[in-house]
Amino acid sequence: MNGGYSASFTLMASVIARLNRKKARKKIERLNERNRRVRQLGGVRVSQLFPENGRIGSICISGGSETVRNALILQNCRQSVGAGMPTIVLHEGNLLLEQTIRRSFLGHGYLRVVNASDPCYDPIFRLNDVEIGHFVSEASPDDHRIDARGALYVKTLAFLLRRQGISPYTRMFAHCPHGSIGSVIDALERSGKLNAGEAKRARKETARGAGAHADMDYYFQQLELESPVLAWKRNLPGCTSIAECIRRKGILTIDLGSAGRRYLLDYISTEIEWCARTGIPFRLVVDAACLPESGKLMRILKNTSGALLWTLSSPDLDRTFGSAPGQLSALLSLSDRAVLLSHGIRTSEKLSAELGEYECIEIDETRAGQTNIGRIGLHYGASSGFRTSAKRKPVVAPEEIGTLGSDGFILLDNDASTLGKGRILQEGCP
Repeated sequence: MNGGYSASFTLMASVIARLNRKKARKKIERLNERNRRVRQLGGVRVSQLFPENGRIGSICISGGSETVRNALILQNCRQSVGAGMPTIVLHEGNLLLEQTIRRSFLGHGYLRVVNASDPCYDPIFRLNDVEIGHFVSEASPDDHRIDARGALYVKTLAFLLRRQGISPYTRMFAHCPHGSIGSVIDALERSGKLNAGEAKRARKETARGAGAHADMDYYFQQLELESPVLAWKRNLPGCTSIAECIRRKGILTIDLGSAGRRYLLDYISTEIEWCARTGIPFRLVVDAACLPESGKLMRILKNTSGALLWTLSSPDLDRTFGSAPGQLSALLSLSDRAVLLSHGIRTSEKLSAELGEYECIEIDETRAGQTNIGRIGLHYGASSGFRTSAKRKPVVAPEEIGTLGSDGFILLDNDASTLGKGRILQEGCP
């Protein structure tokens, strides 16, 4: 009798201890989750991530599928255009994104789609002669630099073209007969299109820039080879540029083909930099698989002015925008929001490190005495205890990023200093 009572008492004590351990474990888990500070967002539509009446800022989109990234870019464009902000999209042959933007903004006041089938981009067509000289000098690469004398020479070439009734454009400079410029000036003077003073000044300025002929030839010929999107003479009446899109408060997409086309990318980047200096706000969306690590565009993005807001979209932010030390950290810290989708293990580890750590309480449960006694697994006759210890752990573990799946995401909101986790709802899903 006493033995049965003792067994019942011990069994009850074991049940109570087990329940208390469960309560303690749950309490510690809740405390850990509070310390981790990751909001559970549940199902979220892209229109909720970038609401049209929401905050406008610089954005990083990384990982996942092209379909999801395209949906996020499109919504970001809608947000910007809806707020009256001109939007420029540079992409590497993302025809689906190009078609989606064309379809979505059909009927908008100013929509231009530039690609190899419709080559109509020319940033210098609407500049004056002095501006053309400065622009070409700034756009030229370090290994074929067109210096101040070269800029003066380009300015004079533009002046001579206008006196012949020709508006200067980029492709024309790739076929300039530098060796016969003197004859051109003589002919213009004889015809009365240049007076004696203008002809004398033109001869002097072209002579000063003679040393730039080789670099100019190489630069413009290489630029033309890399740039199927540059306007031909027949396209000039309807040609466009980033400055023109900003002036018209429109949306412009340019297919780079490949961001590895360094001369074309630097040419476009020079116009982006010029437009940013005006102080007129606009958004630049860059959808790319790779960018030259030391390129002009990267320097502009990292030293952005208040006028330029950017959106960077990539299958892998770290690999695309350069894996130099501190590069990933700089881009994430400069962005107002970052939407991080699923990644491979290498980038998942880097992103996890960037998202920080928290103090986690770990539980170590010890057992002593008899085990495996009793049918219901209460360890009758056994004793157990808890030991806790504090340990620093990643707020978002690498494997959590790697297993987000096709629709999961981590949201880093630097404006609100929060982290969230959710899944993107496709249109039509509850």
